[in-house]
Amino acid sequence: MEHRALEGKLGADIEVDICFACHVLWLDKRESLQLSAGGTLDLFRALNDHRDDARHTLGGSSPCPRCGVRLKLTSDIGKGGRFSYYKCGTHGRLTPFSEFLREKEFVRNLNPMEQERLKAEVKQVQCSSCGAPVELSKGFACTHCGSPLTVLDAEAVDRTLRELHQADAERKSVSPEAAEARARALAAMENVRRERPDPYERGSFNITIGGSGAQNAGADLLSSSINMLLKVLG
Repeated sequence: MEHRALEGKLGADIEVDICFACHVLWLDKRESLQLSAGGTLDLFRALNDHRDDARHTLGGSSPCPRCGVRLKLTSDIGKGGRFSYYKCGTHGRLTPFSEFLREKEFVRNLNPMEQERLKAEVKQVQCSSCGAPVELSKGFACTHCGSPLTVLDAEAVDRTLRELHQADAERKSVSPEAAEARARALAAMENVRRERPDPYERGSFNITIGGSGAQNAGADLLSSSINMLLKVLG
């Protein structure tokens, strides 16, 4: 795992361990609740930087990195719906990146129109949660871990950008270049939110078939969505 320090809501950095090969995060205790909007976007960038790394299918018998005890698969319900993670009762939890985003209300399930388009153009994708292949002819949920196929939700990203914009204004220390880039991104996301582009249009934010690697048999839709987001951010 790679150790990262991400921005926390109270100013102090949150220590996070990331396995890019498995797309999972190790979070001690309640660290995920303390991660700021800026820290979450930094997490997007880190995953996007490693999007072409070899991906391993996540097994169900991972040990706790602190004590070695086998982690227990656990489900909770948050504002974004049900999400899952692997828990050590003493030290923390191992969370697939897609499940972390579900907990944070950053992802949504594919709508019927997107499902039909994806099924027509791509035969197989990669599960964003565990990395297993998903045969679209058999459905739009992973048969290995049960997770549905997801993409980023434009409205959720828009809210996060607004939080960052407000925080920058309060600190009054952001550079003019960063402020301009943030403003451009806010404008772009507002257009996505209001116009709701046709999900069949190539290159739309909702589903990025035709974007970075999305036509490959092993495409990860969530990673492709994040790549599109970061292109918007510049």
